[in-house]
Amino acid sequence: MVKREGVIYAYRLLFGREPENETVVRHYATEVNDLQNLRELFINSTEFSEILEQIKSPRPPRLPFNGPPMAIDLISSDEKLGLLFSKIAKQWQYLGETQPHWSVLTNDSYFQENFHSNRDAFYASGQIELHQFDATLARANILPDGFKRCVELGCGVGRVTIPLAQSFEQVLALDISQAHLLVAQHYADENSVNNITFKQLCQLDEISQLGSFDVLYSRIVLQHNTPPVMAKLLNELLAQLLPGGIAFFQIPTYQAGYRFHIDEYLAQENNNTMEMHFFPQTALFELLAAQQCNILEIREDDAIGLSLTAVSNTFLVQKQFL
Repeated sequence: MVKREGVIYAYRLLFGREPENETVVRHYATEVNDLQNLRELFINSTEFSEILEQIKSPRPPRLPFNGPPMAIDLISSDEKLGLLFSKIAKQWQYLGETQPHWSVLTNDSYFQENFHSNRDAFYASGQIELHQFDATLARANILPDGFKRCVELGCGVGRVTIPLAQSFEQVLALDISQAHLLVAQHYADENSVNNITFKQLCQLDEISQLGSFDVLYSRIVLQHNTPPVMAKLLNELLAQLLPGGIAFFQIPTYQAGYRFHIDEYLAQENNNTMEMHFFPQTALFELLAAQQCNILEIREDDAIGLSLTAVSNTFLVQKQFL
């Protein structure tokens, strides 16, 4: 057996973070024979391997400022918006049925055949994301104590949903894939978390009927929707954000050579591959202004991987007070 303090210090030294919870600490303390075995277990983990890769692979130079504009259709009829949404929904239902965890974090460790041995690292990443969210709020001098209702767009299998539920009284977790939601509900039940409402978005119009809320959270989600659907989602969600409420979301804003034309896209044969789409930053600024949201922070992120031709940004915005 290993002392509880030994497990905690192993997390801090090798992973650079706190343990996910006390249950994990007790697990390692009782199941691992000694500190040497604990060290070997941690060093051979997927999480430690990813840390080493980040150290060995520093971020490449930033995208130069001479990239051409993107050609993108942003305005669509309601009928075509429904078709665009339906096409993506079919892809994600398939991904949820076949590779629910890998489709959330595209790392080979999270393929179904590998997931059992990497389960802890997968769900621990959700807690790490919430720490980043909290740090962003702190930089903006925002105290989340008064926020009650949080909407998570694209909850997937509940990786970040459970940590969000520990921070807010109510969480409405949305996803277009029923297969993902079933996994998320099971994970919430395992953790005895009962302040989450999981909801499948079957039609795009449902997004306008959620009711008011204080917090919007969405990362590595909008990018898998087409630009007109991204615009619809953000417009409808931000319209229901309460005055003083915040939205923390990530969205890819540029790729050299990217183009999107609605009719051309709809004419393409359906497939079950994961898509990546981009939303012009200028159009996003206009959308935020129209929804009376002030930008508090923009960070260039690595949510779409390291690239010399593409940019992804994480935004913190706040709805103007009346």
